Amino acid sequence: MRILVVVSDKAECAVFDDRFIKVISGVGPVFAAAAAASAINRFKPDAVVSAGSAGSLGKLSIGECVSFGSVVYADMDLSAYHLRPGTSLAPDRRTFSSIRLASASEHILATSASFASAEERYLPFNASAADMEAYGVAYSAYLESIPCLAVKAITDIVGEKPEIGEYRKKLKEIRAKLPEMVLECIAAL
Repeated sequence: MRILVVVSDKAECAVFDDRFIKVISGVGPVFAAAAAASAINRFKPDAVVSAGSAGSLGKLSIGECVSFGSVVYADMDLSAYHLRPGTSLAPDRRTFSSIRLASASEHILATSASFASAEERYLPFNASAADMEAYGVAYSAYLESIPCLAVKAITDIVGEKPEIGEYRKKLKEIRAKLPEMVLECIAAL
């Protein structure tokens, strides 16, 4: 099985070996969507994974490695058109508020282009964690009808400001868990 893993930086990429097709997207949903779409077109994978880190919104603990069942774009606000926050409008004018991922997990991941600093911002989505890339990757996979997963290492609690040295140390340890979790999730497809 050809597995495309989209990560935001070199450190995340370094934990994955040659069993994976690896793409470094940069940070944010726009870069992630562009990188994923290009890699899907080039490599024709059987599955796509947005892998990396996320901040807990109170439902997950630091150190957990989690697969999410759906992802929502928290920045999307079309309330002027009487749509709920997080609802997107597709080119065919169909609306959707989240993208279902290829996981049985009930955890929801909220993607934003801004670093999560306040938990209240994510309350309308009932999300378990927040990241900055998964929605872009998931939308690119959705457009090509390719199964997509979001597997994230929980590195911090949204709203808390971790000491940077301790954060970096934890981040390195936690990221090392990602490949094993990705392979477990792929095996369940």
